[in-house]
Amino acid sequence: MAKRARAKRGDPIERIITAALALSAQQGWRDTRMTDIADTAGVSLQEIYALTPTKMHIVVEFLRKIDSQLVAGDDPEMASEPPRDRLFDVIMRRFDLLGPYKEGVASILSDARCRPYMWACAGPMYARSLTWMLESARIDHSGISGLVRVKGLGLIMLAAIRVWLSDDSADLAKTMTFVDRQLSRADRFMATFCHPVAGRGTQDTVTEASF
Repeated sequence: MAKRARAKRGDPIERIITAALALSAQQGWRDTRMTDIADTAGVSLQEIYALTPTKMHIVVEFLRKIDSQLVAGDDPEMASEPPRDRLFDVIMRRFDLLGPYKEGVASILSDARCRPYMWACAGPMYARSLTWMLESARIDHSGISGLVRVKGLGLIMLAAIRVWLSDDSADLAKTMTFVDRQLSRADRFMATFCHPVAGRGTQDTVTEASF
């Protein structure tokens, strides 16, 4: 059997991520072996072992890459917009960044449903991604109310990604509508159950008791 063409340029971790997501889309995440990824990425087994010894490590590096790109795309002009609008922008930018890897991501998530340990392994990195999404939206994530925001955003993202996976529109209209609706519900929840310290003005109350 002819060997896969081996990529020779660029950062090795970037090549490993690109190869892994492409193979995940082509043949399924479960059937993708580390040797397949190494061959496609143009790295040796020793190198892939040193950099990303398991497929879960590759997933973590992929999440880190998306986080880095999200932060790099920060728009200071959004700071004057309402918190909810800022978070909506961050969520949709994240889906835009995930777009080129959609089929590969779908395969990874499909496999994860049968392997609960994957969620446990990815949990800390996913939580970090959520906090950086809130940070990018300039929304406080400290204290009890911050924890509620992180958990709430996590639930929104898990639900939204299912919509995104089936959204074939160029402008992600279905995904945008769903995210907008979920953020409205989250705002109502936060306004009802997360009350700021007494004595602050009405505007502060609205701002702090919401996304």
